[in-house]
Amino acid sequence: MHSFFALMMFVALAGRAMALNIVFGGPLGNITASQVLAIPDGQLKTDCQSSCDPANQAIQTCGDTNDSCLCNNATVSAILACEQCMFTELINQNAQMPDPRAGSTPALAAYSAACLASQNITLPPTSIALTLPASWVGPFDALLNLPATIITVMIGATLGGSAILLLSNM
Repeated sequence: MHSFFALMMFVALAGRAMALNIVFGGPLGNITASQVLAIPDGQLKTDCQSSCDPANQAIQTCGDTNDSCLCNNATVSAILACEQCMFTELINQNAQMPDPRAGSTPALAAYSAACLASQNITLPPTSIALTLPASWVGPFDALLNLPATIITVMIGATLGGSAILLLSNM
C-alpha cells in the first residue's frame, strides 16, 4: 500500500515538474500556462473575448504538460493577440490593469523565459512585444492658450505682490 502511494505521489509530482512553469513573481508567483490568461471577469475580458478565446483554446488543446505545443508559433501568436487586445483596451479605456497578466509585456517575457528553460526555445522579441495602438496620441501636455495664460499670469502676479506687501508690512 505504501509503495502504491509513493508511486502515485511520484507520478503526480513528475507531471507537475513537466508542466511549463512560468515564474511571474509578485503575488502570482509561479503559474502554469492555463493560468496565463486567467484574468478576473470584467469589462476587459468581455471586450477581448474574440481575441482571447483562440489563445485559451490553444492552451487547453496543448494542456499544461505539453511544453513543445505551448511554445510553438501558433500558440504564442494567439497569446500575443490576446495580450495585445487587452493592452489596447486598457489604453482606450484609460484604465489600470485589473491583473498583472492583463495586457502585460512582463507576462509575455515570463512565458518566453519558461519556454527557454523548458524546451530551449527562444521566442523572437517580435512575438512577445506589445505595440501601441494607432489611437494613442501619447502623453498629453495641457497648455493654456494665450488669453488664459495672460489672465493666469496676472492673477499670479497680483497674489504674489499682495503676499509680499502683506509680509513686508508686518
